[in-house]
Amino acid sequence: MRILVTGKQGYVGTQFERWMARYYPEVNVDLISVRELNWEVIDFSQYDTILHAAAIVHREENATSAGEYYEINTELTENLAFRAKTAGVKHFVFLSTVAVYGEEGSFGQVGKSIDIHQKPRPTSLYGKSKYEAEKRLHQLESPDFQVAIVRPPMIYGPDCPGNYSRLAKLARATPFFPAINGSRSMLFIDNLSAFLQAVMCRRASGIYVPQNQETVNTTQLVQLIAEANGKKMLTSNLIGRLCQVILRKHTIFKKTFGNLVFEMDKTITYKAISFSDSIWKTENKEGVKAS
Repeated sequence: MRILVTGKQGYVGTQFERWMARYYPEVNVDLISVRELNWEVIDFSQYDTILHAAAIVHREENATSAGEYYEINTELTENLAFRAKTAGVKHFVFLSTVAVYGEEGSFGQVGKSIDIHQKPRPTSLYGKSKYEAEKRLHQLESPDFQVAIVRPPMIYGPDCPGNYSRLAKLARATPFFPAINGSRSMLFIDNLSAFLQAVMCRRASGIYVPQNQETVNTTQLVQLIAEANGKKMLTSNLIGRLCQVILRKHTIFKKTFGNLVFEMDKTITYKAISFSDSIWKTENKEGVKAS
């Protein structure tokens, strides 16, 4: 099997290449940047599968950035898939996001999961641009061009960008944290890589929401991060209740502490690392470099 991965500067693409080199060295994986103009001259016909992981993610969303989101996340995706199909590539794996569902997190019933088959209603530019790309990929799909759409929740791992890194920085610096009872779905980068390998091996098509087998709340997450760094984290129920009263309608607070659990997708099974082990590996940067 020969795989082409886009996103030479991205976290998922680079980590997947390293994970494959460690566990499946017999598979040829090429990692490229599609931000460069010369990507269009690549001979796609030599590849069995394309993993399109390149995207714009952590950008301020405003009128100025709207065009860039659609140019990279939507139009580039369609263009890449069209060229791949024309060249005879049989399988296209698109890294989308749970942001297409438009869910922010709530403080209602703990344990209630979001139906992964419900109609997406994205609210952010990021989610909208990814969902539009999904719809265009469905139009290109055919018996000879299978498309797998992967919608992961919050991804974390060694040196990861985004929300996890901000929480980890806070966990290492503060001895106190509010105790808030909320569950959320997360995905360790090695679990994502294992899932993607299984999708490619089966040449699977359809929509998937891979995630860790265990859900977790943010308070527990911060405690585990502190523990992995040799620190003790004290939690406060009182501060937690005050935060919920004052900030419960704040978008960032809901996204960080609210319930955001997605229905477990069991259509493709893969070897998963336990949540506690994944935090230890993340904080100790285990598995960053391919062996």
